[in-house]
Amino acid sequence: MLIFAKDISNRDHKHARETEDPELKAYMEYQRKLFPYTVVRAGLDLAYKELDDILQYVDHDHQPPPDASRQDYPADIPEWYRMRFPWTSAFLKMEDTHFVLVTLVKAMDSFRTEETPNTFQLAVLYDSVHNIVEIYNGLLKESQDRARDIHLSQSVAVNFDDFVNNYWPHLDFMILSKPDFPHAFHMQRNRKIEDDIKEMMADGVEPLTALDTAAEKFDLDPTTLTLLRRDPVKVTHLDLASQLQKETTYQGLYKETEAAQGEEKLSAIDAAYQKSFELAKEAGMPIGESVKT
Repeated sequence: MLIFAKDISNRDHKHARETEDPELKAYMEYQRKLFPYTVVRAGLDLAYKELDDILQYVDHDHQPPPDASRQDYPADIPEWYRMRFPWTSAFLKMEDTHFVLVTLVKAMDSFRTEETPNTFQLAVLYDSVHNIVEIYNGLLKESQDRARDIHLSQSVAVNFDDFVNNYWPHLDFMILSKPDFPHAFHMQRNRKIEDDIKEMMADGVEPLTALDTAAEKFDLDPTTLTLLRRDPVKVTHLDLASQLQKETTYQGLYKETEAAQGEEKLSAIDAAYQKSFELAKEAGMPIGESVKT
């Protein structure tokens, strides 16, 4: 199973402060209407099917293979790839992305092991989930029956920005780039890293040296540095490290965090949801009944 910031197989969490705040309760009820595992899995399945179809088409001299189920193929395949996988395509070739998708789908099928995605894989997951959420939300408005075939939620639109805020451990592949969504939960850290890099460069430090220094200071994953430096991608960068699943993987989320004097202590997961909720309100996210289409 892929390991995210929160357990994508658990959709029944109740916040300790729900009874005190009706808006927070509505936000958490919205969270409980989502099927996080299905959101990720459906995104990966769609991305794999589309990319596999395109690569077979290319390998078949830009002609549909005899057993192809796809009817239409893009005239400009590199442009299709950039549009369909905007973040991934900045770092990976189509063949590499296909390899990553196969690896991620296999990990989703394993319930005895656990794998933590690295920065390359998080970019692929990001594009894949964004694509399926866009399709699903459109179907909720156009065809409820077709939306139920995908079934990412209990008939509520999936807020992609909020979903990423809650489940992605970081968005390091966006460092020194402009995100397409606010992603305020993660951007505060990204901005600190970027400011640190820019300050070093203003002091005359070479850009690549500044990146190396920031990577050490902020404990960036080695694949983040490879990605940001645009170094050659190796197969080892795309593999998933696997280990037997542990019951303790998410236990730390349920331990109380330190609280300021006079404030109620919260578990780490409730503190994270509280922050996401407040950011969702600031961003104008519909809460509760207004989320329905």
